[in-house]
Amino acid sequence: MHDERTAPKRIRVTGLQEAQLPALVALEQACTAMHREAGPGVAEVEARTLADLAALTRRHDVRVAEADDEVAGYLAWRDEAPGVAVLEELSVHPDHQRCGIGTRLLAELQGRARELGLKQVVVRSREKASWARAFYEKKGFEPLGDDAPAEVRAWWSEQEASGSPLTRAGEVVLWAAIPPQRPEALDEGDAGDERGES
Repeated sequence: MHDERTAPKRIRVTGLQEAQLPALVALEQACTAMHREAGPGVAEVEARTLADLAALTRRHDVRVAEADDEVAGYLAWRDEAPGVAVLEELSVHPDHQRCGIGTRLLAELQGRARELGLKQVVVRSREKASWARAFYEKKGFEPLGDDAPAEVRAWWSEQEASGSPLTRAGEVVLWAAIPPQRPEALDEGDAGDERGES
């Protein structure tokens, strides 16, 4: 990661395009290398291959963030009963972290989930990936517990009843409410795409 980072002039979020796949493979490899540097408990993260990334689109809405026309991050999410947005992946290239890319991608998910009437989002996070946990906590995520909304608890119960483990060793499930759309955002349209805001 570079210390002389400057925020991009323009962040644009699109649906996954075939031409973006090679850059996403490189992004996956860079993020995996960062995880490996973090040590045990995080190091076993494997980079998704081109085929893995393409396959994500079968069950997920995959959105890609470009910073000044360079692929900088992506997210994959889906909606699950009884009305919860499940964030499968949110990755930002180490060279573009702390420049508002993750924030912009999360806002994209929240906007799309709001359109579907969803009110909560859940994500799995590695306990030892402190940078990811700090990001999610800053965005209002908290560990899943008895104080979670009814939809999130019902989703968790359905996951447990399915018999397949929702988390792997060293992971925790976090949840957050999807904030209502700000009135000023209604007037801005896609102006957020043109700025490198956090």
